Amino acid sequence: MNVKVFKVENLYIKNQCYLIHNDGIGVLIDPAWDYSLINDYIISNGINLKAVLLTHSHLDHVNLAQKFSEVYDIPVFMSEKEIEDSGFRAQNLNSVSHLGTIETIEYFTILPILTPGHTLGSTCYLVDNNLFTGDTVFIEGVGICNRDDAYKLYESVQFLKSNVSQDTLIWPGHSFGDSPGKDLQYLLKNNIYFQLENAEHFVDFRTRKNRPNPFMFK
Repeated sequence: MNVKVFKVENLYIKNQCYLIHNDGIGVLIDPAWDYSLINDYIISNGINLKAVLLTHSHLDHVNLAQKFSEVYDIPVFMSEKEIEDSGFRAQNLNSVSHLGTIETIEYFTILPILTPGHTLGSTCYLVDNNLFTGDTVFIEGVGICNRDDAYKLYESVQFLKSNVSQDTLIWPGHSFGDSPGKDLQYLLKNNIYFQLENAEHFVDFRTRKNRPNPFMFK
């Protein structure tokens, strides 16, 4: 399986969205901002686009979901919890559940993992040896959240540490400078949130007042 990284931005924020493809079959993850860039790659590489996966409902991750769904007449997937909590709507929208299967995408084995914290219904997608994390986990840190939700995010990080292989490649929605596609073992050694075993320490550190600007993505 191939992972194509698209670095896209608007005036305010920079994102990483992804196209996974194999033998000419593709699935988009969190498409946003630059339709031409993404679509030109799909067309020039002769990729048959089958679906859109959304990690959560924030605009910078769903901006182009509706358009790709309309143009290619394909389903859009988001966690049932995120749909309920956010009220997100899109053409051909389908819900996924924690550790459920997405049977309509028969070309890939995709495992949704509910990872609340950044939003109540945030979801990571495990595809073969690749984990697409949206704003739950970055190479350098974790997503923004308030104090109550930071406890949920702590539990999500602990779940990933306990249930995802250390050689799994991590593909987040943003970067503070590190390249995407580093393995989980790298995060265990270099991401402080994967080293904080105590929930209170995790929450205190995540919500500290002197933390850097959380939107200084590169």
